[in-house]
Amino acid sequence: MRKDKVLQIVEEFSTQYKLKDIQRGVNGITSYEIANIMHIARNNTSSDLNELWKEGKIIKITGNKKFEFFSQHVFSALTGIKLGTASTCESLSSLTNKSVAFNKLDDPFENLIGAHESLKNAIISAKASVLYPGGTLHTLLLGESGVGKSLFARTMYQFGVNEHVYKDTAKFVVFNCADYANNVELLLSQLFGSVKGAYTGAEQTREGLISRADGGVLFLDEVHRLPPEGQEMLFYLIDTGNYRMLGESGVEHQANVSLIMATTENPDNHLLTTFMRRIPMVINIPNLEKKSVEEKKELIMYLYNMEAIATQMAIHIDRDTLLSLIFYNPPGNIGQLKNDVRLSVARSYLEQKKDTLTELNVHLYSLSQMVQSNFDKIDSKTKETYIHQIVKDTLYVPPYPYHEIDSFFPTATNERKQIDIKSQFETYVQQILMSLDDSTHSSFIIDDDIQSIMSFVREWILYHMNFLLEQSQNASFAFYLKSIRDHCENNLNFIFDENSEELVELSRNLVREIECRFHFQIPENQIKTIASILDTFKNHKPQNSKMKMLVLAHGDSLASNIANVVNELLNGSFLTPINMPLSRDVNDVINEVIDNINKEPEDCDIILFVDMGSLANMEKILSEKISQRVFVIPTVNTLVLLESVRKVTYLNYTTEAILNDIIRMSQKMNHNLEHQIKGYIEQYTERIIYTICRSGEGTARYLETYLKQIFEKNNIFDIDIVSLSYDSPQKIKKIIRETSKNKDVLCIIGNVNLDTNEYPFISLEDILMRDGVSNVFKLIGHDYLIDNDKMMHAFKRNVFVDVSLESVQKYLLYLDAQKISPIVLEFIEKVEKESNQICENNILIRLVIHICCMIERLLFDEYVASNSDVIDESELMQIIKKNIHIIENAFNIKVSQGECEFIREILQDN
Repeated sequence: MRKDKVLQIVEEFSTQYKLKDIQRGVNGITSYEIANIMHIARNNTSSDLNELWKEGKIIKITGNKKFEFFSQHVFSALTGIKLGTASTCESLSSLTNKSVAFNKLDDPFENLIGAHESLKNAIISAKASVLYPGGTLHTLLLGESGVGKSLFARTMYQFGVNEHVYKDTAKFVVFNCADYANNVELLLSQLFGSVKGAYTGAEQTREGLISRADGGVLFLDEVHRLPPEGQEMLFYLIDTGNYRMLGESGVEHQANVSLIMATTENPDNHLLTTFMRRIPMVINIPNLEKKSVEEKKELIMYLYNMEAIATQMAIHIDRDTLLSLIFYNPPGNIGQLKNDVRLSVARSYLEQKKDTLTELNVHLYSLSQMVQSNFDKIDSKTKETYIHQIVKDTLYVPPYPYHEIDSFFPTATNERKQIDIKSQFETYVQQILMSLDDSTHSSFIIDDDIQSIMSFVREWILYHMNFLLEQSQNASFAFYLKSIRDHCENNLNFIFDENSEELVELSRNLVREIECRFHFQIPENQIKTIASILDTFKNHKPQNSKMKMLVLAHGDSLASNIANVVNELLNGSFLTPINMPLSRDVNDVINEVIDNINKEPEDCDIILFVDMGSLANMEKILSEKISQRVFVIPTVNTLVLLESVRKVTYLNYTTEAILNDIIRMSQKMNHNLEHQIKGYIEQYTERIIYTICRSGEGTARYLETYLKQIFEKNNIFDIDIVSLSYDSPQKIKKIIRETSKNKDVLCIIGNVNLDTNEYPFISLEDILMRDGVSNVFKLIGHDYLIDNDKMMHAFKRNVFVDVSLESVQKYLLYLDAQKISPIVLEFIEKVEKESNQICENNILIRLVIHICCMIERLLFDEYVASNSDVIDESELMQIIKKNIHIIENAFNIKVSQGECEFIREILQDN
């Protein structure tokens, strides 16, 4: 039989290798190689290999793009490892690292992030400890605070239950030795139990935790806090299996307990040598810093997923936030990271709570100051590298447990089923559509492999079938192909159209190209399935949308040209053009717009894309003459129109969704445009000013922002301003040397004195307290700016406020001082104006700190200042009470009379 010949070739291939070859990375033989040897079609070879794999005669190796196969009999003879049927691995060497082949579904260690990376060695040791012949080995876990020692211990217990080392009824008992470290008798009583009268207060006999853990696991956290007498009692239990209750003599109890202990300290300095001799297994749990970037990303996404589930809101994480958290290595490790993630969600919720929320947006400013400062320490080259490799876009976290979509097919059973593939695939497309209805979501579920498949399939179908796939169809088909690659085949019998021979041949050609390009095999029985899927694409009709889009532009044919491009690319007539030659009357254009709108139903929304001038003011006129909702968007950017029409027509976007999407697209394009133009300006600007500060501070950025504002208002565009923030003055000097070649450095401004006579230095203190601003204007040759008292005062005040807000942030736990400062400053400015006074800088910072802290206290129901017995009816107090509603309304709080009195006292010192 052909199948026997295939098995023979695999056996002959496998017998040429020894155990050391497998350990060095030798894997298997591919179906392509076997097909060439036998001179048969590759699909026939694949079919035989799959049958042999299911029978348990060969191992399937999936680590490379092409599946490889190795004789299961030869592998067992070389390694002594017995495998079951349908055995799969990433590489043969990965199997040799285990003495038992574990089923992933039964292995709780597989649920730990980093199971195959930073935790790999720890897990191998833990499994060896639990499965040790003759009984589990007592284990000590070492690691810093927050690395997950408790979770690791519980996973060891669950692994033991799954492997029937412990009974299902066995308990996992936890005891933190630090809880009773100051009361030795009570601590020992908790562990071993105590008889009545054993110590003062022991009024009855109590069972200990060791008795409760009999047959299971006792986890002792912070075991270094266990006193020496407790350690001695424990190693007596380890040696004999017996123990005595506190206060008991002559009577011993038996217990079969597996001890797992954890400590953050060096055991040699805190545990008895005689005790440590009885702990044969010591496992180190790595800290956050030792985890890979991919591990950290997965961990961060998991933590945000837990918060999304808890809040029942989807969470968007921007790129800078994720990058900052990836490079964040707090002393509290994962525990601290979890708190920082939760804090960022709380801050985001607080910031957006005035709206009806269905999702949260987490930005860099949502993070704690400690995490934000970490972002400034990442050099630009590292940022660029990881942005391209790992953090490509905003990430989307759903409010339900995330799992990758493997296949749109139902789980196969022994009983073969018949399924209408077209309706099944259409249902699957809708599932994918729900995940793709926002362009920022896709980076979370579409990996690089799927992106590559999508790009190829889209081009292939456009070329061979002459139509453009919509995103949800394309993604669905890519997921389907990926599921074939990962899981080989689906045991389903589909219903096909009789007249699909042409599509079957087309499907065969597509499969052939996919196999060559992406190096994975598609079973023969999937050819007709793919043909039916292509048929659904071919006969797909765009969804009817209750939205009409028109483009209006000045000129004889500009609107028509734009609409033609969009309609041709989307294969339809979706965008209606209205041209406006310069000689055409505006009223004539408005009447044509109204005629077009009147053809639409009353519940149809109208979006008008217009270019400039009178067209942008049409909304009010139209709203008086038509019943439909009208939205006038002042842009005729072809990309914006193309994406908007596509998402409305093919993805069924709502009006609100498309408007938000236009905002996102416009912001991104404006950012790219600004970045490109700034590049030109920097390239040809010959004069430069540097603003500098220490890493983690925002002083340099504030100075840059406000100086640029002054320069732009006064039409000064020939001076570039660059902000630098680094720990080392040497680094700043190096960057200045590299970026100032062929340029005239006018001065350096900031709070870091580089001690160089090469360039003029103006300190932050000079800027705020002396004539530093005047000196800057003199150096740039624009002395006339010095006479503008209002501008000089505003510049100093703005810089002072922003520098002050950095101090304020140290006092705030939840709020972001920068985000709430506009409200606080609005209140202060109102009071200043009505009381006819300008706050000095020292008074201003006291006010800002007090009011920011007051807002946080009142928001979270903490301390509230009590009212004075004497009623203050002064004019200043009346002004404060009159304007306090600015703060109350913004944060939905009530400010008491006592809080207002505190504000008055500060102002009276002015």
